[in-house]
This record gives sequence, structure tokens and C-alpha cells, in this order.
Amino acid sequence: MSEEVACIRENNRFLLKLNRRLHRDEINDVRRTVTNCMTKENVSEIARKLKTRAPITAKELGQLKNALMDDPHNIQVVLSVHGALRGLIRELTGANVKKQCAAAGCICNLALGDTKACTIISKAAGTYLVAAVDNLVTELAVTCVWTLGNLAASRKKVCNILTSQGALSKVMELHTNEELQDACLYALKHFVYQLGDELKPEHLQATLNTLSKLQLNVETSEALFILSCHSDFPDLITEELLLKLLEDFIRCMEHHLCTRREQELVYVTRTLANSNVCGYILNYPNVKHVCELCKKVLSVDNVVVNKSIMWLLGNIYKACGESYRLLVLDVTVVV
Repeated sequence: MSEEVACIRENNRFLLKLNRRLHRDEINDVRRTVTNCMTKENVSEIARKLKTRAPITAKELGQLKNALMDDPHNIQVVLSVHGALRGLIRELTGANVKKQCAAAGCICNLALGDTKACTIISKAAGTYLVAAVDNLVTELAVTCVWTLGNLAASRKKVCNILTSQGALSKVMELHTNEELQDACLYALKHFVYQLGDELKPEHLQATLNTLSKLQLNVETSEALFILSCHSDFPDLITEELLLKLLEDFIRCMEHHLCTRREQELVYVTRTLANSNVCGYILNYPNVKHVCELCKKVLSVDNVVVNKSIMWLLGNIYKACGESYRLLVLDVTVVV
């Protein structure tokens, strides 16, 4: 793997790790229903209730969920009480929907802990979280998918545990519910990033098939870029997806020239650069328009975007025949 790709992967790792926390903070702020003033002793008391099967209310579980988000140290407080996690799983799989959703929120916030915590949670709760993805209660299903994403973000070993439990196959599925689909995409990005080249070709193919059916935006294009770093990506990308990427490449460049928004354009450009199908790109019917747009974008002072486009053009130049090299050179002359 080149130093350039390694550097981008490292930056992407940081952004995914940051997103793991920001995403949960935003959603929990929206869904917070009680004012939280939980002390460590309060948290320990609820954890002991879970351990001993003492009656516990949805309100108490909601307070615990918020406490786990407010202070990361509370994660260790709960996990240090032997049987508390098992109690949360019991509530997750119970018959009271409010308590199920609150318990799922607790486990989701526990999954923001360190690698050791995530390993414990994935082994104990993984199969139950996977089963809950099909639940008809949207809040419960979505929260469980977020939990799988938070767990997957912690370490490759945790991803392997969850994959063996069917989690990766589950988050690759298409869903008509937009909120659930967004959550699956969040989780999927963490899985494919952590697994890297260890992502099996059949899983890579299935993921590409799913993404090709979704609208391209910042989230989906980010996932495609991560996948494009996989060694088997050039062999598995389909003509349908390539065409979709090229059309989005044009749209993103036009949008960038008007708004200077760069994130999606960078992901799409780098995905195309990694696709290793320069002949297809050069034979694209609208290639002259693409070249003109590239010229205009390169004339704008934006280092990140310009580096990405030059990377794509460099790969095309190295792979194409002499007749096309003048076309590439004509584009780069503005730099």
C-alpha cells in the first residue's frame, strides 16, 4: 500500500473514531427525556439491580443510559459489576418495549468504551443485537445497529467476533426505513475500515452491490472510498457502479465550483483513482466535459481537492495509451 493511501486511511480512521462519539452525542441529546444528575453511587446501585434481577424501571434504565454518555468512567463502573451486562441483555430481550429501547441505549453507550469493554460486550450481546435489527420497533432496531457500529469501531478482533455472529451480513442489507438504513451505513463503514484487506471478497462484493443501490452522498461515497483501498476492489467494481461514480464526479465538481464544498468530491475522486479502470473513464461519452470541469476545479485554490484530482489524472496518465496522454496533459497544464 502506498504512503499516500496509508496517510488517507489514517486520516479516515481519525474521522470515523470522532464520528463514533459525535453521532451518539447528537442522537442522545435529541432523545434525552430526563434530566440526569447521576452520581457514581447511583450508577452502581442500578448496576446491582441489574445483577440481582431486582425490579427496574424504564426511567432508571434511561438515567443509566444518559449517565454512561455523560461520564465515560461510568462505563467501567457498570462493567465491573459482574452480571450487570447480562441484566441489560435480559431487559433488551424482554417484553416491555420501553425497557428494551432503554436497555439498548445503555448497551450502545457502553460500546463507546475501550477495546476490552467492546470485546466483552460483543461476546455477550452480539447475537442479541443482530437479532434485534429485524425488530419492527424502529428505535430499538436503529439503536442496536448503532451499537454494532460502535463495537466494530473499537478493533478488528471485535469485528471478527461480530462477523461470525452475522452482524456484517445484517448491516449490509438494504432497508426502506431511512433511519435504519443510515444507521446500517454508519456501522458498515466501521466494519469495512477495521477489516481492511481482511474483508472477504464475497463481503466486499455484497457491500458494493448494496452501495450501488443507494443514492451517492457524503456517507455512501466515504464508504466506497474505504472499500476502494481493498486490494480486490478493482476486480469487483461493476460497470453500473463506475457509471454512477462518474456521473456523481461531474455533479460534485459542478457543486464544488458553486459552493466550495469538497468532502464528497474528494471521496468520489479517490475512489475513481483506486478503481484502476482508466480505459472506461477515458471512453466515457462525456469525457470532454469531465476534462473541462477538472480544469476549472484545478484553477480553484484547494489543496485537498486538487491533490485528489491530480492523483486520479496521474493514474490515468500512467495507464493510458499515447493518444490519451495529451488529453491528460491538457487538463493538468492549469496547475
